[in-house]
Amino acid sequence: MIESTPDGSFLDVIRNAADLLSQCNINIPKIADNSKYIHFGPPFIILLHPALGPLWEVTTQKFFGGSISKGSELQVEVAEFLWRDVQLNGSLIIVAENIMGSTRINVHGEPILHYGHRCGRCKLNNVKVLNKGIDWASAKNVYWKQDIKRFEMLKVLLHGNAEFEATNVVLEGNQVFEVPDGYRMCVFSSNAGFEVKLEPIEEEMMETESWFWEYNLSGPHIQLKQIIF
Repeated sequence: MIESTPDGSFLDVIRNAADLLSQCNINIPKIADNSKYIHFGPPFIILLHPALGPLWEVTTQKFFGGSISKGSELQVEVAEFLWRDVQLNGSLIIVAENIMGSTRINVHGEPILHYGHRCGRCKLNNVKVLNKGIDWASAKNVYWKQDIKRFEMLKVLLHGNAEFEATNVVLEGNQVFEVPDGYRMCVFSSNAGFEVKLEPIEEEMMETESWFWEYNLSGPHIQLKQIIF
């Protein structure tokens, strides 16, 4: 039995994330009972940072369409995020240095987090991710510790207020896209497979960013609208 253990808690997190994304028209495999985990590990891994919501009503508006195949891994450590029709077969890890905002020093010399200011941002639109992902046969994997052996992965690292955008592209194999603070990286399809364009964010957008989610109340509900400059 794995209830009330780190493994059981980890599986609950995955179940909750799968339940959430299944409401977003994303095709996700079913999770079997806990006994399967003991012998085979989780059927996939989905870890979503709470700042994506934290309300499910908010998070579900940032995801729509696509699929997550059995044996895949999705980790999203960024709050300003858009997923549209992404097909994931392998490992996709997105990590922002400034997940919820940036730190400033106040008059007392103390670091203060300014929410929503100079966040990392990521948009994926009609993207197919294909790689070998996790080595599920490795006996050394400790999933709840994130001590995992991988054959390949697609990793996006966002420093400061960096932005990453991939559109209409297939990304295969082991790939790392690292975006410096103050830059925007765009990845799109080309004859060679894909092309990468890295350019500085315009000075006038350094503080306002090139896009953001606008939150509006509609009765008891929260509605998101993407604002693009």
